[in-house]
Amino acid sequence: MSHMRTKILALLLFGFPGLTLSASSYEVSVIVKDAKSMLNFPSFEILSFGHKGTTQTGDCTYSGMISQEDETAILLEGQMSCINEDGESYMDMPEFVLSTEGGSASIELGDDEADMWKYTVEVKARN
Repeated sequence: MSHMRTKILALLLFGFPGLTLSASSYEVSVIVKDAKSMLNFPSFEILSFGHKGTTQTGDCTYSGMISQEDETAILLEGQMSCINEDGESYMDMPEFVLSTEGGSASIELGDDEADMWKYTVEVKARN
């Protein structure tokens, strides 16, 4: 009976990739560029999966969270808020799936040249 219990405990500890005991931390860099301006946020660190990291430049704040997508991929979710003359704006940023080692990705959004903006991230795994 106790042999079965030990086997189940081993499966719980080692059988699920989401329950890794030592997750890497990640360094994240973010740039948001539109027709009028470029926000180059200082790099920040996310210490482990499910924790948020925050960075600020000017009147804009970016917060990001990394979670494990599967054994080989991570998911970066981010939000950006800015304070301007009209008040505060808040936006959920597009999600990126990257290698567990990190990487870079970008997306351009908008209908025409005047409304076009580009969101770029670079993620580096730190051990």
